[in-house]
Amino acid sequence: MQNISLIYGTNPFEKLFIEKGIELLYSNTIDTYRLRLHNPKTLIEELITVAAESVSGILTNNDYVVYTCKELKKIIDNENHGLNFTNLNKKYYSETISKFDKSNYKLLIQSSKIVLRDNEQYERYLLHSLYKLVYSHKFLNDDGTSRFRNDVNDLQKKLIVLSNHLLVALIHKGYSKQYLYNFFQIIFIRKRSLTFKDRFRIFTSLITKTEERFLVIYRILGGAFRHSELNKIDDTYQKISKSFRNSHQKRLSQQVNAFLDKNKESNLIGLRVEARDYVKAIEKSLDKLSKDIDIYHLGFNQHVFKIGDQCAVIGERDLSKSATFPSNFQIDGYTRSNSEVFNKLLDKIQKIQNNNIDKESYNKILSAVRYYRTAGESPEVETKLLNYWIGLEYIFTAFNSEEKTIDRIRRYFPKCHALIYVKRNMFDFHKALGRQGLSGVINNYSDDLNYLLSINSYRDICAQTNSELLKFRTQFFQKWYEEPNKIEESLKHHQDNLIWNFTRLYRIRNEIVHNAAIKNGIYVHISHIKYYLTFILNSVLDYMAEMGVDTDNDGKITIEDFFIAQEIILGSLKGKKLAEFLNVKNPTQILN
Repeated sequence: MQNISLIYGTNPFEKLFIEKGIELLYSNTIDTYRLRLHNPKTLIEELITVAAESVSGILTNNDYVVYTCKELKKIIDNENHGLNFTNLNKKYYSETISKFDKSNYKLLIQSSKIVLRDNEQYERYLLHSLYKLVYSHKFLNDDGTSRFRNDVNDLQKKLIVLSNHLLVALIHKGYSKQYLYNFFQIIFIRKRSLTFKDRFRIFTSLITKTEERFLVIYRILGGAFRHSELNKIDDTYQKISKSFRNSHQKRLSQQVNAFLDKNKESNLIGLRVEARDYVKAIEKSLDKLSKDIDIYHLGFNQHVFKIGDQCAVIGERDLSKSATFPSNFQIDGYTRSNSEVFNKLLDKIQKIQNNNIDKESYNKILSAVRYYRTAGESPEVETKLLNYWIGLEYIFTAFNSEEKTIDRIRRYFPKCHALIYVKRNMFDFHKALGRQGLSGVINNYSDDLNYLLSINSYRDICAQTNSELLKFRTQFFQKWYEEPNKIEESLKHHQDNLIWNFTRLYRIRNEIVHNAAIKNGIYVHISHIKYYLTFILNSVLDYMAEMGVDTDNDGKITIEDFFIAQEIILGSLKGKKLAEFLNVKNPTQILN
C-alpha cells in the first residue's frame, strides 16, 4: 500500500478506487493484494479450454476441470462477479459447473459459451458499474447506525472486487500490467487541472484504443551472427544500418539515439509488431525473435547467439516517445539480494550440516536451491517455470510414499503457508502504517505487533489516516481481532486458492513437458511459483537449522518432520484468537 497524495478533490469512494488500482498494479505489492490472475469471464474462458482439451484427449487428468469449476463457482456465487446472466439462469449455470463427471463436459462447455456471449461487453459493463459506484457516495446518508456502516463496507468491497475484475480484463485485452500501472499513475495522480470525472473518462478510452505498430530493435550477441541468414526464416527482419540512424535521428528520442549510436558496430535487428502498448510490443517481438533464434541456432549450432538485455521501442504514432527498456521480462514480487542475505543463508546451511539432518532431505534442499538458481538464470519463460517447479518437487517428493508429488504439494503447502498467513499480512499492514506516517500516533507501535491486540489501535488508525484503503483494511483486520471465526474464513479461502493455483501450474507444467507446448503470457504464473519455492525453502531451512522435532521417530530430522509439525501447529490454532497467530514464528524470509 503506497502513500498517495492527490492534487485534486475526491470523494471517499473515488479515492479508494485510485488507491486500490495502484496497489493492484504495483509489482512489489504483497501477493495477497496484488492483481488476480483471473476475473470471472477469463476463468470461464479457461474452463472452456480445459474442458475441451479433456474431451479431445489432450488433457487426461480430471483434476484440471474439477478445480477450475470449483474456483469459478466460488467466484460467481459471490454477488460481486459483474457478470450478466441473460440467456442462462445463474442458478442453473452454478449447478452445471458443480457436476464434474466427464459426461457433463460438453454441457459445461456449451453453457459457458452462452454466458460468454451474454458478456461480450464485460469491460464496458464493469466501467459503467464502477463509475456508478463511486458516484453513489454523494447520495449516502450517514445515520450513525451499524447497518449504514455495514452497507458502506459492502459497497467498498464491491468497488475493490470490480476494480480487480476490470484491470484483469484490460490485461487480457492485450495491455501489459506495467503499462497500466504507469498510465494509472499519470492519469489519476500526476496529471493536473482535471476532475476525477475527466480522469475516469480518459481511463475509459483504454477500451476503445486500437493497437499501435511498433518497431522493436534488439542487439544480437555473437560474432558469427548474420542478418541475411536470419532473413531466410523471416524476411521482415530489418537490419538497423547507418542510413536508418541518419534518417530517423531527428525524430527519435535522445535515449534511443544513444542506444543506436552505442551499438552501431553490433548486430542490431528490428521487427515490427502490433500491440496495445510498448511493453506488450517487447513481449510479442521477443517471443517471435526467440523462436527464430532457436531455429537459427539449430543450423549454426557451433556458435552461441544471445539477445541483448536492452532493446529500443519505437511507436509509429509518435517517434519522439521512443525509449529503451530491458528486453527480459519483469517478474512481480520483491526479492532481497545482498551480503546479509548470503551470510544468513550460509549460517543456516552450516547449522544443518552440524545437526542430525537426514542426508536425503539435505540433498533435496541443495537440489531445490540449484533449480532456484537455474530458473533465475534462464531467459526462456518455459524453462524458468519448469526449473522452479522441479525445485518445488524436490522438496515435496517422498520416495517411500505412493502419494503423487502434486497431491503432496496440494496437501502440505497450503497448510504451511496458512500457518504464517495471518502474521505475514499483519506485518505488511504494520509496514503500511509506517509508510503512511502513522507510527508516531499509535501507542506502542512496534515490530512485535502487540499494539494490534488493542481495539484502541484500530480506532486510532481510522481516526488519523486520510487513506480510504487503509481505513478499509483496518476495519477488516479489526474483525480478525474481534471475531476469530473471521480468521478461519480467511485461511479456508486462502488454502482453496493455493490448491486451485497449484493445479493450474501443474497443468501448464505438463503441457510444456508432455505436449511440447510453448507457453506465452505465463509471467504471472512464474512469479507465483517462484514465491512458493522461495517460501518453502525459507521455512524448511529455518526448521532444520533450529533442530526441529523428529515427529515420525525415525532418528533423523527430515522434510517430512517439517510438514507434520506445520500441520500440527496449524491444527492447534483452529478457533484461536489473533494473539496466538501473532506468536507464530515466521520464516526469516532470507530470500524474499
